[in-house]
Amino acid sequence: MGLTGITSDVVSSVFASRECGLLLGDAREVLRTLADASVDCTVTSPPYYSGRRHVGDTVHEIGSERTVEEYVEALVSVGGEVYRVTRPTGSYWLNLDDKCERKEWLGIPWRVAFAMREIGWKIRSEVIWHKPTHLPRAAKDKLTPAHEQLFHFVKSKDAYYDMDAIRNPSSPPVLGKNGVLKTPRGRVPTDVWIIPVEDSGFPENQYAVFPEALVELPIRATCPRGGTVLDPFVGSGTTAVVALRLGRKAIGIDASANFLEFTKKRILEVSGQPATPRQASLNQAVKVSHGRMR
Repeated sequence: MGLTGITSDVVSSVFASRECGLLLGDAREVLRTLADASVDCTVTSPPYYSGRRHVGDTVHEIGSERTVEEYVEALVSVGGEVYRVTRPTGSYWLNLDDKCERKEWLGIPWRVAFAMREIGWKIRSEVIWHKPTHLPRAAKDKLTPAHEQLFHFVKSKDAYYDMDAIRNPSSPPVLGKNGVLKTPRGRVPTDVWIIPVEDSGFPENQYAVFPEALVELPIRATCPRGGTVLDPFVGSGTTAVVALRLGRKAIGIDASANFLEFTKKRILEVSGQPATPRQASLNQAVKVSHGRMR
């Protein structure tokens, strides 16, 4: 069965197949064209606050807001539409980074998380993504940041969750209420994930790529095989590529046509179809001023 979430009203499709659809436009507008309760899992990383990607003078992309309050409001508008298109048993994984202004952290991740609760999302987990290969920053009065946050939101307490798909294979005995317990199926992962920032693999690209490992665990755990994964800020396509590799369908949205063309080439490579060299396609993609390509 092919994708069911994309309606006939969508006229900005860059790529469409039975397993994947790539849609061009502002996430807030494009999401309104998707069908209710058509997505199993969303995994995304929106542009940083005050770090707009250069996608053209006519595009007011999220991240270019004048205040942090406006930025949070913009992400909530996206989160509301994601809520609508998500099945009752679905999940929303949102990767966010904070910003320091005038030597004070703004607390953006938790501001957004609390705002998501106000529109119906329930916070199931807060994951700390520890980046062991973080970018060194010299400061005389502040520690070097080496993590980002990944929130797992659900619509209901009975949300789909396949813990066996993500258990750690090594399982030493653990101490429970009644003594030592064995975990023959493997240990449940913690909420601290040590995942290096990936090298982009493209010599002329100075930015890091959204790590596939950061996307893989959420998809395995909260999207059934054959289900649909959404990324409303798909960027260079990592979420869509991982979803397809894991036997799921994918919907990607982005305001940059160049990014979507690059994502299309990556998807064709995953499906075994010929595509132009990845280096050549990247040279025509706009670079990201907020620090990474997703």
